[in-house]
Amino acid sequence: MNTQLNLPKRKLVSVRRISSINKIPGYNSRLFHIDGWTVIDNDRDHKVGDLVVFFEIDCFIPIEGRFWDLAAGKSCSFNGKTGKHVKSWWLKGHLCQGLIYPLRHFNDIWAEYQEECAAVGLEQATENLLSRSYAERLGVEKWELDDKNAGLDNLGEPPGFLYMPAWWRIQDIDKKAFSHWRNKVWQVTEKLDGLTMTVYRVAKASNWGEQVGALPATAPDTMQDGEFRLGVCDRRRDYVDRPGNVFWETARASGVLAKLDRFGISNLAVQGELVGETILCNTMKYPKGVHEFLVFGIWDIDAKKYMAPKAAETLCRRLGIKHVPVVDYAPLIKFGNNASELLKKAEGLGQFGGLREGLIFKSLDGVEQFKVISNSWLQMTGKNAGEMW
Repeated sequence: MNTQLNLPKRKLVSVRRISSINKIPGYNSRLFHIDGWTVIDNDRDHKVGDLVVFFEIDCFIPIEGRFWDLAAGKSCSFNGKTGKHVKSWWLKGHLCQGLIYPLRHFNDIWAEYQEECAAVGLEQATENLLSRSYAERLGVEKWELDDKNAGLDNLGEPPGFLYMPAWWRIQDIDKKAFSHWRNKVWQVTEKLDGLTMTVYRVAKASNWGEQVGALPATAPDTMQDGEFRLGVCDRRRDYVDRPGNVFWETARASGVLAKLDRFGISNLAVQGELVGETILCNTMKYPKGVHEFLVFGIWDIDAKKYMAPKAAETLCRRLGIKHVPVVDYAPLIKFGNNASELLKKAEGLGQFGGLREGLIFKSLDGVEQFKVISNSWLQMTGKNAGEMW
């Protein structure tokens, strides 16, 4: 069974409504609840129901123009710019997961909203406002770790016919998840601290083969198999198979490359996590020189669909290919009744011994999926600024 995904698009900057406010004893700051997120702020003018511009964790905000006030805090450099990397942090047991500003402080957005209210009515204008992303407009980028693989020989960006997976964060879909999906059965897997990697095969005579084009004369024969073109890529690059390339070496060691003809799909992409000693923070504690590729999805390029999660796991087991650790197949309510309870379940050690990054939930039909990131993992890896005061 193949399934079509509802593709999420992360909104790093969006307009949201304050749902509740809590006092933090002993501090002037207050804890604001923004959908499933929590934000700590000193602004005493915010009220429940107010519209605010919300900047999620992982935003990189340039210190210029309207964001001059951020210059007083700790800054960093990213893509040649100086700015603020929005991280999560703690204040006496309370977690801050972003920044908020009053919507009225953004004169252009506020003016457009007022004009739209007059044109289509308050309800429709507000619905439109809440659905938009404002990251590009405000010059905000997604902050990324330094790219250690930039120097590897590559063919450019991954082919456009490959879907690069993305997952909603539970904080963004809290209400929907527990009002519509609470009794739905999910495949729950461990989220691994690695790099998304894709091993693909396309027929040279197909439209996809024409899109990837001919290999350069210096490319090794290992990048083709008879009538098929083979490739290995991450989210940024389609790599050339060269000695020392950890992507190709691990794809080969995993057995996936040699077994592509046994998946039952002519043009396919096998996707998973590249993990190991040199990958990111190695929170899974792999020994020196050890890397693995663990599958989390099988993409049918012609049908533009994923194989159903349980079928993909079963096929990997039959072929002797490692799959990401499956925690359970269970209804959502087994893991919690709200985002806060799910976040607690994301804590703990993974099956490989290190602190796990979190959990991935995929519906058995493969249509819906979301992630729950461990706050302890965020703190340990430096994606969290740590305990404040």
